[in-house]
Amino acid sequence: MPKKKLEDALSSLKALGHRLTAPRKAILEVMAAESRPLSVEDIHHYVEQQTPCDLATVYRNMDACLEADIVQKCMLENGKVLFELVGEHDHHHHIICRKCERTDRIDLCLTEEMKTVASSLGFTEVSHVLELYGICSACK
Repeated sequence: MPKKKLEDALSSLKALGHRLTAPRKAILEVMAAESRPLSVEDIHHYVEQQTPCDLATVYRNMDACLEADIVQKCMLENGKVLFELVGEHDHHHHIICRKCERTDRIDLCLTEEMKTVASSLGFTEVSHVLELYGICSACK
């Protein structure tokens, strides 16, 4: 699955006219190999072990990946932003530990129900961000 996500991500970027540079490929490889969302700083740390890349390059690439809908943004309560490579139709949510920031995927979304309510209130082009927070068993 990670290899498929990587190939799909590279194809999506190429289709939008983005060059597939060594840093861009390394960034996507790091994200495809991880099963959890990563901060830009974490991505930078791992990519730097493979190829020269500055932090600004990682930020620019996250913008391009968001534009291409191949990355999902995860906002923590403390303002920290995490990014996760996603496949087509791979919308999901997370539960995040308030102490250690452990982040687990939740494969449940009530998007259609929420869109129905929003539509009844006269809203269109509805999107959402939903993350759950708690204390994990290791931090109790």
